[in-house]
Amino acid sequence: MNTDKSRKQFKQTLDYVSGYNKLFHYNVKELLGSFIQDSFLKDLFIKNPSQLVDKGQLLIRKFGEAANSENFTLQAQAINIQPTTLSLIFFIALYVSSRSWNTFAIKYYMTFGDMGEIYESFENGLDTSNNQSQNRITNTKSSR
Repeated sequence: MNTDKSRKQFKQTLDYVSGYNKLFHYNVKELLGSFIQDSFLKDLFIKNPSQLVDKGQLLIRKFGEAANSENFTLQAQAINIQPTTLSLIFFIALYVSSRSWNTFAIKYYMTFGDMGEIYESFENGLDTSNNQSQNRITNTKSSR
């Protein structure tokens, strides 16, 4: 990669990430608001005895099998909280952060496009954990 182009890309990337702050907070607000708008929280915490709600199943339907409150029993006991409440907190945070990251990644890709091969990170020792990739890159460069 051309050094001048790399520096320009780096500056543009920093500007983009810095400017993304407002969009990130807006995105988080909208995602958290969706739990109210789609009545998920209302359904989860309804106190009407004539409408019994299986909170565990509601969590599983919303977030998948990993949200099963049985997975949170030990942690819930340690901090004195209901497993379904701990599961809810954990998966709302996970859902919002993963959706926010996905939005960021899509918008970044749309702004800057494909970043191409990342030879420099291997040369600088930023990713030395994968020797096979290191060898592949070294072999690719030597065959040029």
